[in-house]
Amino acid sequence: TLIMCFIISEVIIRGFYYYFSNYNMEMWRYASEIKRPISNNKLPFHHFPNREGIYYGVNIATNSIGFRDNEYSIEKYPGKKRILFLGDSFTFGWGVPLDSLYSKLLEQMLNEDGREIEVINAGIGNYNSRMEVELFKLKGMDLNPDLVILMYFINDVEPTPKRISSFSYFIRSKSYLYGVLFDRYLKLKTLIFDNFSWRKYYTKLYSIDSEALLDNYESLKELSNICKQNKIKLLIVNIPELRELKNYPFPFATEYIRKFANDNDVYFFDLLPHFRDYDPPSLWVSNEDPHANSKTNMIIAKVIYEMISEKGPNWF
Repeated sequence: TLIMCFIISEVIIRGFYYYFSNYNMEMWRYASEIKRPISNNKLPFHHFPNREGIYYGVNIATNSIGFRDNEYSIEKYPGKKRILFLGDSFTFGWGVPLDSLYSKLLEQMLNEDGREIEVINAGIGNYNSRMEVELFKLKGMDLNPDLVILMYFINDVEPTPKRISSFSYFIRSKSYLYGVLFDRYLKLKTLIFDNFSWRKYYTKLYSIDSEALLDNYESLKELSNICKQNKIKLLIVNIPELRELKNYPFPFATEYIRKFANDNDVYFFDLLPHFRDYDPPSLWVSNEDPHANSKTNMIIAKVIYEMISEKGPNWF
């Protein structure tokens, strides 16, 4: 009876997915269809190469490396320079077309100046700093970038997810019923713990005794050392949490990453001053999804372009 109920529910949900679909469900579908587990405790998942689909109304396609970007050769053409973006779903570009991502917009702006620069997007949804650094070691170093831009977001200090069993992965990735139940669980959790706030959650993440915070610092330190040893310029750009901007409630997160950059002689840039005067929802993908929309991506691209231009053509 339970098996039959499961099968019937699965068929109904698949048949009427449009009516169940929302932000959580589309994120689940992206994770189940585009991501794959790998045998690395510090990097439990990565994108499948050469996968494509429509998620949250936007086409998402990965190249042969597994990045959401155009195809690039491993070897650079003589005279060209490369910028590699590391980051999470903001850099990946959740809810935004490929040609509207700040990585692609920056590439266009720099090349319109007559410079031959390839800008590669290595952003992966749900990555933290540790995973971004591991990905850089696994695939980013082979691309021989001249400049690495780490797009830092406040939740990048979250713990690295544990690897799951093959059976658990099969159920989570294949069952639409699981996706619906997980969505309902998240909503019920929010309803029950209504007193829970983003401020409390992020404050706890940045507490001094947080093991995840320590691991975050060590991962950033490792990235900084790798870049210095290989004569790669490193820039850390802080993306503000876009829910509240005028009286920004998370200065402790900004100061954490700013202090790391200062202590380790890394270039740092904070985007918050460039967003303070905007109405937050105008920057979001949708009312239920505060990821950066196309407008926000354009702002970010222009700010980074201006910063790089001010430093001159020989900065990296």
